[in-house]
Amino acid sequence: MSNNEHGDQALNEASDLIRGYQRGQISRRDFGKGLLGLGLGVGAASAILAACGGDDSSDVATTLAPDGGGDMGGGIKSGGVLREGYNRDVSSHDPITTNWYDPAYSAIYETLVTDDLDGNTVPMFASAWSVSDDGMEYRFEIPEGRVSHSGGPMGAEQVAGLLQTVMDESFIGGVSTVPMVGYSVEGNTVVMKMKNAWLGALNPHKTGYWALANIDTWQAAGGLDPSSTYGTDSADGTGPFTHTEWVPGSHTLVTKWEDYPGSEAPIISNPGPAYLDQIRWTVITEAGQRATQLETGELDSLIGPGYADLERLRNNPDLFTIQHPEWSGYHLVMNRDYPEFFGDVLTRQGLSHALNREAMVNAILFGNGDPTYGPFPISDRQYEPLVEEFNQFDVELAKSKLAEAGWEAGDDGILVRDGTRFEFEYVVEDESVQKLVAEAVAQQFREVGVVANLRVVDRAVWFEEASGEGRDAAPMSLFFWLWPVPLDILVIFSSSETIPVPNFSHVIDDDIEAAIADWRQAGTPEAAQEASSAFQLAWAENLPYLPLMNQYATFVAHNYVKGWQPFVWNLYPLYNDVWLDK
Repeated sequence: MSNNEHGDQALNEASDLIRGYQRGQISRRDFGKGLLGLGLGVGAASAILAACGGDDSSDVATTLAPDGGGDMGGGIKSGGVLREGYNRDVSSHDPITTNWYDPAYSAIYETLVTDDLDGNTVPMFASAWSVSDDGMEYRFEIPEGRVSHSGGPMGAEQVAGLLQTVMDESFIGGVSTVPMVGYSVEGNTVVMKMKNAWLGALNPHKTGYWALANIDTWQAAGGLDPSSTYGTDSADGTGPFTHTEWVPGSHTLVTKWEDYPGSEAPIISNPGPAYLDQIRWTVITEAGQRATQLETGELDSLIGPGYADLERLRNNPDLFTIQHPEWSGYHLVMNRDYPEFFGDVLTRQGLSHALNREAMVNAILFGNGDPTYGPFPISDRQYEPLVEEFNQFDVELAKSKLAEAGWEAGDDGILVRDGTRFEFEYVVEDESVQKLVAEAVAQQFREVGVVANLRVVDRAVWFEEASGEGRDAAPMSLFFWLWPVPLDILVIFSSSETIPVPNFSHVIDDDIEAAIADWRQAGTPEAAQEASSAFQLAWAENLPYLPLMNQYATFVAHNYVKGWQPFVWNLYPLYNDVWLDK
């Protein structure tokens, strides 16, 4: 074999390795061993990844951090403020009442357990966890003497109280914890009892909605009362940083907790208080501004650069880029309380076939994502590829479905049925990528005679309008979801129990309800996969929402940012290991 042939073979094998790693099919450890087995060091990885990007959006072009992403050797410097750009408005810091959680939660709070680099469950606030042989009881050991930021006790009693309140009161907790009986305390142990063995029991406990706040402080600040100041004026968490400022539309600021005892999570190297003095997340909803502020030195790190700027950022020697698949998706909410538009499946299918998802991925995300024909991104371990038999782009089929549903073109080409013109209001959040997606969808609908009148609002208004009951909610809206286990969140969006929010489509679908019931009874990987596949296929055919595409998680930082390691199983970076070498 010639040297050229050998090089091509190595590149092809490396491409397969990368694809498998980015889709979660092989572990980080096996990925590294595979590269070494090909005679390739870590220094060659970014060139290989770039070569694998090409025109195939299933390959994730990634530039690995040269040394900043994971070097925790000698010479660590304490102090300084990490200035991070964020592509959305900032959420309040109340895990029980918030409708979204953002990167500050990874600094202010810990969760009972988390994921390691290979996606395995490991302790975080709890020092250990276990599950009974029958799957009916989980036990979480809480270290003695733990306190929250206020100095208040944060023992098993407070932890169980917080978790029970999430289960009983939060807008996501109730439906997510249906297979659970509740939480109790035995000494220093929090005990979670189950109604039935469920493979997904630990998943919610890794998310920001189960972030460990001090329940005593939360109640004293007002609890569920609309006048509560918890999460806005103050927060009382368990993570390495304390709440300092929350200014919606502008920024969030957190400050080092000097008494932080360190995390139980093996993925965190720093055993004590954070190296940084503060972290400031700046809200930048215009995509182009995010890259510019990073390049001019106004930001140290960035979550979600504009994809039009990504190649330029990758080629900047002063920056490093980390990119991996993201458990997220863009989909269209169709309010069933407007049955004249969205009440029948033929109409929904016609609208779906009018959408060229692959073209939107290429044009809007510059190939940094994948079209979705069902509810899941293709990177998920439970992805059901048979969904790709549905919702393919076909304008003639779209028109045929709409005609079969009874829609006819009026004199101006706009469809009419039973005297109703197919024209409605369409609400989208004021963020660059979402606006581009919404505009592209509206243009494609217009090609088949449907008018979606776009209205751009800020995030708070979006949730107000999408969360209304009946026809108080908008007919259609664009929603971007982000969640580390897709089935958990998509169940919440489509369950009849969560109308009007977060089942924004107000959908009741017997096939989806049956799949949800099976998922909640799934105690084995086989049962979970069967329920997941049934759920995905029912979604793809019946279309409670119109799936569009998902994007790749993208993070960029200056080379002087050390220990900043976004990885595939966490939505946001962890910050206790981060320091600035400048």
